[in-house]
Amino acid sequence: MIGITLTAEQVRAAPAEVRRWLEHEVALAFGLAPDHPAPEDVAARLIGCNPDEAATMLELVQGMLPVVNVFFELGREAAGTPVHGMRAFRLADMMRQARLSTPEQVIECLDVLTAALRRVRGDNDALFYLLDDRGHCLVAEPTMRSVLHVWQGIVAQRALRMPQDPTRQVPIAAEAP
Repeated sequence: MIGITLTAEQVRAAPAEVRRWLEHEVALAFGLAPDHPAPEDVAARLIGCNPDEAATMLELVQGMLPVVNVFFELGREAAGTPVHGMRAFRLADMMRQARLSTPEQVIECLDVLTAALRRVRGDNDALFYLLDDRGHCLVAEPTMRSVLHVWQGIVAQRALRMPQDPTRQVPIAAEAP
């Protein structure tokens, strides 16, 4: 058996995965059950939506602008951090981007999206998102990709460009009298 001594500073400076592993090992050594399941267990419980399911969910919530805003926040690839088959989004960032006042409002929107997923899937136990103890919303990686796919489809379909106003006349260089 080999023993290793780490200072508190070394533990704090360690990557998150190492700190989680240390926490798990210490809990096992003292016979304590971990407070939360391993990330792999959590990822397995989350439903990964496909693009068709995501599009149907959007149809169900399209009249609720804050919910739609939160939905599309989950498709912002650069805003989420990949974690064990999931994407972690900071609730504070989602709140700001969706123009909401409190994290609780973001969670209410996520709950509406969960209800939409359950309706689409016909599964009352479907899990759309999870919250961690660090203020992150976790969704399955396929869900993030599907929401992004829906957004890209909307942009492509609508060919977002400045509409031309046929009634507007552009002045041509005036002729001298």
